[in-house]
Amino acid sequence: MKNVSKILLVFSLVLLLAACGTSENAAGDTNNVSGENNTMNTENSVEENEAVNDATTEEEDLDEDEGNINASESNNNVEENEPEVEENEPEVEENTMNDSTNDEADINTAEDENSNTEETTTLDSVTLFFSDDQLLETFRVNSGTSVSMDESGAEEAMNLWLAGPSQDGLVKLLPEGVTVQSVEFKDDVAYVSFSQDIETTNLGSSGELMFTQHVALMMNQFGYDSTMILIDGEEVGELLGHMDLSNPISAENPEDYELMNE
Repeated sequence: MKNVSKILLVFSLVLLLAACGTSENAAGDTNNVSGENNTMNTENSVEENEAVNDATTEEEDLDEDEGNINASESNNNVEENEPEVEENEPEVEENTMNDSTNDEADINTAEDENSNTEETTTLDSVTLFFSDDQLLETFRVNSGTSVSMDESGAEEAMNLWLAGPSQDGLVKLLPEGVTVQSVEFKDDVAYVSFSQDIETTNLGSSGELMFTQHVALMMNQFGYDSTMILIDGEEVGELLGHMDLSNPISAENPEDYELMNE
């Protein structure tokens, strides 16, 4: 009976040990399965990452290819535009030629103006104006003297007039002692100043009218249609109580007067 009990006990231990071994194997199998699953998951993740990286690389390659294509198109556009620049170059040359032509025209114009100025800087023969001895008419006389077309030339011409005529039958209006102090050109008016001795002149109304017109006609030759007569450099209201000198005297047409020769 004791032997049977021992046998049963031994048998029970064997079964227990067998059961424990089976559990460990099952646990090991489970761990193995989990490990294999983790390995598979890791491999899948690596493959997915490689796929993503490959896709990103392909996109980058595509972007680079598009950039290269755009750069190539830009270069092509630049090359296409270059002929336009070359086509415009003749226009620049034509404009340069036009500028050169304009410069030459300006130079020629300036030369012409200078030539005209040189031609008109001298009055070849000053015309003098005198009255007859009856103070009835005015006559023109060619002096044969050349003067410059400026203030000094005009003053020289006035001194020729003041000296009087050489022709018989003509007289000068102002007495000895009267001098021309200055001649000035301002704007469109000539200013002729006489010494105070002119105030002692007795010309009468007709003589005073002739005197003022003679002075205006003298200045007309220098391009001034209006002349202001001054006494001692000052404007005066009237001359000898008869002739108004407050305003410039306008010159008449010199051709209206008869030319008297020597």
